[in-house]
Amino acid sequence: MSVMITAAADSAAFRLARILNTEDVYFAAYADMPAISGKRFLKISAANSPSFTHEVLKICLDHNIKEIYPLMRDEIVELSASRQLFEEYDIKLVIPSIPWIETRLNDLLFQSSNLFILINGKVRAGDIPANGTLPDNEENGVFQWELKNGQLIFGSFIV
Repeated sequence: MSVMITAAADSAAFRLARILNTEDVYFAAYADMPAISGKRFLKISAANSPSFTHEVLKICLDHNIKEIYPLMRDEIVELSASRQLFEEYDIKLVIPSIPWIETRLNDLLFQSSNLFILINGKVRAGDIPANGTLPDNEENGVFQWELKNGQLIFGSFIV
């Protein structure tokens, strides 16, 4: 099964790939990318392009990509409106729920080394808090966490 991670121009995409620990990864970006031995790159449109969603879907179908990990805020918002379309083709958008996107995606960003991936409410990869707490009511997404003043805080892992 192939996966796509966006924001390939940022080191966060490669960090996520290491956590996923899968060899079948396509890195995608709207910027031109240099060739890196052993890495596969795809060019996608910017999220504000009218054809962005359909181009991403076509790329997924052409390359048998079954999971998409968008790491840019605009990509997450744009793809969230087409979640059902991707599901019809058995392609999983690994993004949070609409309520999280509307209320928490723009939370104050922090950089944490504690990342985890939720798929269908289960931790697929990464480090979860010692007490096992996860973001309330979230089924999917890439999240980060940290303890701040004794309080556990969660945030989206975006660039």
